[in-house]
Amino acid sequence: MTAGDALVVFDMSLIEQQYRRGNALRMDGDVAAAEAVLRAVLRNAPRHRDAAYSLAHMLREYGRLRAAGDVIVLSLDHRRADSDEVVVALAFLCECGYYDQAWRIANDAHVRWPNDARISGELGKVSLALGRFEEATTALRKALDGDPDQGASWLRLAHCRRFTSTDDLDVQRFERGWKNVRIASAAHVCAGFAFGKALDDLADFERAATVLREANMLARGASTWSREHWEAFVDARIRGPRMPVLHADSNFRPIFIIGLPRTGTTLVSAILGRSNDMRDRGELGWVAAMFAHLQRLGMLLDVHALESAAQLIRAQMRRDDLPARYYIDKNPLNFRHLDFIAALFPNARIIHCRRTQRDTALSQWMQHFAGDDLGFTYDFASIADEERGYKRLMTHWRHSQNIQILDVDYDSLVTSPQRELQRLAAFLECAIPSGSNNCPPKVSTASVWQVRQPINTNSVGRWRRYATLLPELADLSDT
Repeated sequence: MTAGDALVVFDMSLIEQQYRRGNALRMDGDVAAAEAVLRAVLRNAPRHRDAAYSLAHMLREYGRLRAAGDVIVLSLDHRRADSDEVVVALAFLCECGYYDQAWRIANDAHVRWPNDARISGELGKVSLALGRFEEATTALRKALDGDPDQGASWLRLAHCRRFTSTDDLDVQRFERGWKNVRIASAAHVCAGFAFGKALDDLADFERAATVLREANMLARGASTWSREHWEAFVDARIRGPRMPVLHADSNFRPIFIIGLPRTGTTLVSAILGRSNDMRDRGELGWVAAMFAHLQRLGMLLDVHALESAAQLIRAQMRRDDLPARYYIDKNPLNFRHLDFIAALFPNARIIHCRRTQRDTALSQWMQHFAGDDLGFTYDFASIADEERGYKRLMTHWRHSQNIQILDVDYDSLVTSPQRELQRLAAFLECAIPSGSNNCPPKVSTASVWQVRQPINTNSVGRWRRYATLLPELADLSDT
């Protein structure tokens, strides 16, 4: 070993010591010191992968998502990462809302690994969220050609556009995937939902109902959702003790858009996102996660614990981009925890999206959702059970919580959008532009294509197309 080699080894030993010190400071909660040490490590060793991810995860945890994304982007620029790491990095950047940077990285990776189905799938996902539908279509096709077991890619490809011809090669692709018994069961289900969506676009309602009935049956068989657990959850929430209410932070005004899935929450958030006064953060999971965390610890009545939860949620909504008057969380299932929201943020505004039960139920049934919380959407009886619990909770919150709630009906919104815009503007005490802006929303839900189209009434009374094909709809109320 030469003297130069010895010096390099010695320097790397010091860097590793500093990296371990930075991690220890992070675990101790000394965020400022941990950041300073980890950034020093990266200045001296910009290719230090573990230091980059340690710093990025810490920054994200404290709501500094832009800074976290910058760390990962810079780290990748300094190293020739392998495809496995690029996939991990892309998932991280998307969680941070860093879609533009993620698209550049995914596109570069696609050039490097043109036959890697995972990379193609990631490029398709990011392109779709950005509204780059043609690029998303090309990438998702390639992903499925390379690996038809990529369930999410089937669903994303189906939501790239509205299908207008049975000769469409993607419609034929969906049909082949649905009939392919050799692909993984989860991917087979996704292919069925994709095929059903395409058939619905083509107004082939009879075949759509047949395919979707079978796909829903398979999905329901894999779901853990149960009516008993849901009813027990609702009963427990209604019987829960009243939590102490924190002082409102006048510098932070959150908006929570709630309701059953497929009632227009994405449309409302996209409308509000036109305003420079708003920051739309998408569907966050922090309210439910922090409630469950404090409940497990038996600390829902502890003011200090509630303050810590409020601080974390506030940081995740406020983030480190340009400040705004309002911050939006459009997770519809936050209706389950309005008492928790009211305790943490007494100045919160709640926008409650509603829609006729039959249209809501059909839209839920036709969509494949990720997560056990939405396992009720795969049969109409469970959908009805969920709705009953949801109505019980909303009735209870209205009588027990001192919080501002505005009801927005989907049918009214799409038939009289200007009137509803005025109601929203009055409720939020701010102007909401009536036209689209120059910054279309980054959407990762099934509404990604629809939300970029002009507001229309195409889905009003949609259930009637299936009335004779799905007799279960008749058992639901149309209110």
